[in-house]
Amino acid sequence: WGLQVMPYVSQVENYIDATLVKNYGDFSVLKYANQSARLYGLDLAAHYQLAENKAGNWVMKLDVNYTKGDNLDSKDGLYNMMPLNGKLTLSQHLNVWNNAIEVVMVDDKNDVSTLRNELKTAGYTLVNLRSRYQWQSVRLDFGAENLFDVSYQLPTGGAYTGEGNTMSVTGVPLLSIP
Repeated sequence: WGLQVMPYVSQVENYIDATLVKNYGDFSVLKYANQSARLYGLDLAAHYQLAENKAGNWVMKLDVNYTKGDNLDSKDGLYNMMPLNGKLTLSQHLNVWNNAIEVVMVDDKNDVSTLRNELKTAGYTLVNLRSRYQWQSVRLDFGAENLFDVSYQLPTGGAYTGEGNTMSVTGVPLLSIP
């Protein structure tokens, strides 16, 4: 078994962020500027061997990540920060086969850059299956991602800049998550 806990704090001077030039209601003109920022968080990784028997070597892994970023000059959240997320994986290794089922969990994204009209996103849980066959120098990978076809929005996926009030005052409003 193993456990790693890695907290971190970074103070950044001359962090390149956006500042407001002019506001036209829902449409803002921004420019890049050096500002001060603080990023902090925690990365946690753990693994535990459940069994080693005729059915293979069974291992459970957990990865959890949390990052928070603040613009110290504007008091706004930093753009494109991933919310609390984790991945739980049960893997089996048997001879030339490696198999895994993983559960990916992502929390709601509510801490956003208001200056950049960053979208909030709802949390989600996905289930993925993976299998690998390795024989000498040949490797075949198989997988099924999002096994239950869950609809979700990537918290760091951003928005298409041609949509909404990002390119013009008369644009179509962006879709948002309540």
